[in-house]
Parts: sequence; structure tokens; C-alpha cells
Amino acid sequence: MKEIDIKNPNTDISEIPRHPKHSNWGPKESVIYNTRISGDPKGRSALDIWKDKKGSDGLEKEENDFLMFLAERGHISAFYRANVGITYELPRHSTLFLCSFDHPKYMQQSQRYTKAKSFISYTDSSEVKDIFSKQSQLYREMIQNKSVPKEDARYILPLGTAATHIHQNTNLAGLMNIYRVIGSENAQIPQITVDAFRSAVKKLGDTSPALFNEEIMDALVKADKGYPVANMFSKKNIWVDEVLENHDKEDAVSSFEYSVSDELKEKADEFNDEALSFLNLTNNTERVEGYITSMSISAWHQFMRNDTVKNSVESVYSAAERGEMILPPSIRGSRFEEEYIDLFNESLDLYRKIKGQNKRKALEVLPHALGIGVAFSLDGFNTTKGFLPDRTQDAAQWEIRNIARKIAGRKT
Repeated sequence: MKEIDIKNPNTDISEIPRHPKHSNWGPKESVIYNTRISGDPKGRSALDIWKDKKGSDGLEKEENDFLMFLAERGHISAFYRANVGITYELPRHSTLFLCSFDHPKYMQQSQRYTKAKSFISYTDSSEVKDIFSKQSQLYREMIQNKSVPKEDARYILPLGTAATHIHQNTNLAGLMNIYRVIGSENAQIPQITVDAFRSAVKKLGDTSPALFNEEIMDALVKADKGYPVANMFSKKNIWVDEVLENHDKEDAVSSFEYSVSDELKEKADEFNDEALSFLNLTNNTERVEGYITSMSISAWHQFMRNDTVKNSVESVYSAAERGEMILPPSIRGSRFEEEYIDLFNESLDLYRKIKGQNKRKALEVLPHALGIGVAFSLDGFNTTKGFLPDRTQDAAQWEIRNIARKIAGRKT
């Protein structure tokens, strides 16, 4: 078996905004002084307010107090100013969490077109290393001589596969929402993701400590700020589980109606993301209507990037218990099919064997071929201009194309 490359995660700050003529104007100044223009009796610009304040006694404390004033009162719009850039090297399951947020925005290397070469993990387990090696070897065999397209061969790769070029464009408001979900009661985010995120915040804090810190983010969370997110790393998503029970997995997608229970409403009132996500799909708090499907984690990674399509997703831990396998058409009937199925089952068995030790860590052996349930709705824009026209095209990923064409009433 060929030796595999297992790396540690990494984060770096790649962009910090500075005024083109004033090097000591940074993210903190952008937030504070752009906010102050709204109530300035002299009608000054942000830069003029800052220039007049510079060097005055007690300015640092005044600025810090003002930031906390904004946070405690939930003035979230102030914290959308001063975007920063962060680069990450993380396992694929970390990108599945980070990219689920509407803001920040991301660019990353696509496994549809580029070759997967390594893994990022904290593992010291020989069993995990062995399954990584088997998954990697089958992947290489399938893409050799273009026998199977890379975008299909990647289905057998584990969630511990490296995503080595991820650029995050964000600000304190975006970071706060990630921070909120990481700390929420029902979130079960893998530690490697949590550590990478906290490392990024700390490095930003080294450049602008008054702005990038947990005290500010805690205050915003307490003010109930932050938009609900489809978090596949939740402990459970009961309402999606219930809707999924009535979906025939042989269908690409089916319609559903769901009556919202009092329990779900109560959880939404508590700002629980798994409950809140039903509000994304509807204007009616009594009933949710939309579409339900089950797709591979590979497809889900792309589907979630349609950030105008509101959705809620099954917990990956529930998906692993269901154990549905998605088999790409290019592999079905090929000489790789039997080994693909056997290795999928072996990977799932290993996850179930070791999950008792730490299921958040064990999930990195799960292959991207694992089916996960997704509930979503389409507004007028995505019916006429966005999702449907884009995803019914031949160039779209085949699972998402089948879903879109079924909704549009076209042959898959």
C-alpha cells in the first residue's frame, strides 16, 4: 500500500484593510468611525472624525467602550465593515461547515477538476491511516487514464481529504455567526475545525485586539444576532429526519409539506439552529413546503454554495446511521464498482466501530459517497434566473442536474 501524506491544519491572515494614505487606519478604525458618521453633528466624514480624535487623552478606552456598546445593543451592521482575508488548509469536512454560512464568502480548489493528493487529520490511528490509504489508492486507480472523471472518483475519498487552498473573505459579523454555532448546545463540530477557527480569530486579534475578540462576539450572540445556518454537524435535525422518512430515495427529489410542531417553534424561540432552519424555507410559521432529496456529500458541498437557495440539512451523524451509498453512473457497471461498494461499506463499518471513542473525529473516515438528506425551497428568482436555469445545464454536477431537471419537469 502506497504511503499517504497526512498534514496538520493551518490558518493564515492574508488580507487586512488599511487606508491607502494612513497606515494606522485599520479594521477597528473602519468599524468605529464609519459607524459614527450617522450621528455626527458636524456632518464630518469618517476620516475627518478619526483625524480630529487622534492623539486625544483616553481615546483607546473610548474606542473599546464604543465597540462594546455597539455589540451589546446588537448593532450588527457596524461589524460588517472592514473585511479581512483568511487562508486555511483544512480537511474537507471543515469546509463543509465553514461554507454553509451565507457570509463569509469562499474561494477554494475544486475536487471536480483537481487531483486530491493528501489528508489533514489529527489521527494517530493505524486503522484510520489504513482506510485513508485504501480510499486514496482506489481514487488514483479510477482517475488513471481518465477511466472515471475526477468529480466521480472523489466520491470514495474520505472527509479527512485535504482542502489546501481555501480563501475566506469575512468580517467580525461573519466570524461571530460561526462562533455562535460552534458554541451552540446542539452543535457537534469536529475539534480540528474549532481549533482552526479559533486560531484565525487569535491571529486577527494580534492585529486588532479591540475588535477581534471573544468578548465582542459573546455580546453579539447574547443580543440574538446571527442568521440560522444549515449545520450538518448538529446533534440531530428532527424535522428534516421526519420529512426524509417519506422520501423515496429512488427519486431524485420530491415535494413535501410539513406541519410545524409546538416543540419546533419553542426551539426556534431559543435560537436553536436545527429548529430555526425551517424558517429559512417559508414565510408561514405553521407549515413548511418545499423539496426533499438525498444527495452525496460531494454534491451537498456544491449545492450549499447556491447561497440564495434556503435549505436545511440532515445531521451527518444521522446520515452515517442510515448509511445510504450514492454510486456515480460512471462507476456503475465498471470494473471499479465492486471495490467501490466494498470500500464504502468498510469505511462505514470503521466509523461505526470507532465512533464511541470520538464520533466528531471518527467522521473523517466517512466517504463523500454518503447520502445526506436536504430540504430546500426555491423562490421566484431561483425558479426563473438562478438555481433551475444554472443547474439544468449539462455542465452542472450530475446529481444536482438530476434534481433540477426533475423539478423543471425535464428528463434527467
